[in-house]
Amino acid sequence: MEKLKKLSPHFNTVHGDVPGAFSLERVKISDSIFEMLVPVMNGIHGTNLSFRFWKLVMNDYVNAVISIKHILEQQELEGGASLLPLNSHHVPTLKDKLIARLPSIVKYFKSPGRLNQIHSVLAAHNHINIGLPAIEQVIKETGHPLPLYFPVYPGSGNPAKRKQANNIAAAHTNIYFRNIIKRLPQVYVEYFEKDFGSSKLFDASSKTFHLHGMPPYYNSLLVAKYLEHGAKLFCYQHGAYYGELVGHNSYLYENSLSDEYRTWGWKMKPNDVPWKAYRLEKFKQQYDTVQKTKQFDFLMCYPDVFDANIDFYKKGTEYFLLNIDTGKYKNLLARPRPMNRLFSHANRIAFIKDSRVTIDSGLGSVAEVIGKCKLVVQFTIPATNFMECLYVDHPTIGLLDNDQPTDIIKPYYNFLILQGVIHNNFESLVGHLNKINLDEWWAALIKEPMYLQFKNEFLRKV
Repeated sequence: MEKLKKLSPHFNTVHGDVPGAFSLERVKISDSIFEMLVPVMNGIHGTNLSFRFWKLVMNDYVNAVISIKHILEQQELEGGASLLPLNSHHVPTLKDKLIARLPSIVKYFKSPGRLNQIHSVLAAHNHINIGLPAIEQVIKETGHPLPLYFPVYPGSGNPAKRKQANNIAAAHTNIYFRNIIKRLPQVYVEYFEKDFGSSKLFDASSKTFHLHGMPPYYNSLLVAKYLEHGAKLFCYQHGAYYGELVGHNSYLYENSLSDEYRTWGWKMKPNDVPWKAYRLEKFKQQYDTVQKTKQFDFLMCYPDVFDANIDFYKKGTEYFLLNIDTGKYKNLLARPRPMNRLFSHANRIAFIKDSRVTIDSGLGSVAEVIGKCKLVVQFTIPATNFMECLYVDHPTIGLLDNDQPTDIIKPYYNFLILQGVIHNNFESLVGHLNKINLDEWWAALIKEPMYLQFKNEFLRKV
């Protein structure tokens, strides 16, 4: 039993020093910070902006200060306010701040006149989408795409605002809150009036904003300003995990801001609206255009591999490759999770030393990679790629890492476990792969009524 446990993933909801992205404790901490910050921000700027306004604008910073809570609650830190929020598990250094700032500066100079473009779109259209896939039907159903804007910040802004923030911080007895206020990024303090004033209103009460994930700072500020003047907000599910984990922080946050939260087919909260899986449809359009060469027996699809989980994936991969049937599976492909599209990520899984395995760079189209493989083995589920494969009925199987499933997903997990699609450990996964005839197993599965019901509720067709 101990061996089985060691070969079972347990990273999504594991508890550590910092509450994770699927922790209800993190939600409580986040709420307490917003309760403190809203009157602080209105006090600094002499405004009466709503709780929703500041929650939409400042979420990146709240996430950042939770990530270093264990540091900020120990001692009072002097100075250190960055321009924009920077999420890290250590206090950001000057080098960290400079590196984080560079991409936005490059984007600003690569897209001159972007703010004027934004105002032109807002003047001409009442229904606006930010971040949704550029598919004709999506645009028809959600509105005109709005460009992203990344301002630059010359000079020092308004230093009197920083003095005011520091005075408010000094009055707080809670050292954690005092540090949070003192370290408020400059865009929220010195430069807030500049950005807030630069976003023009055009018939705000007639606007609907459709968000596929939370946009960068300036666009979030713009949307928040329009909501203050009567606009409506529709947020859309943009990946897996949503509807599957009880403590999914992003879902709880996005839903709390939304007039409607549009899911891939499921409903849990009153403002959830079963909708369509736009992101999966985008994948399908790419998948349909690639050649299905199936030159590899299967793809080993890794999540992000980092210090906390690398030992597990090393041991699990070793067991997997030692015990998989070499007569059935001779030509394998392994793909690391790409964290950017600039440099190869093959070194993240360089621990694989097996002549049967080709290591992919992670830079190419995932649809093209999947087209080369008869089967995709997911080394963690929930996963967006798992949903992408099911959306197009491409054979897939994998390891379940979810010890807080929602009530609506439980019956489907039970079904998928019985069918051998998801497994709790590497032993079960390998055993199933070794005994099945892939084509016969998959052909029978995709006709099952419960499989079709699952697809309709968790990855509904566009």
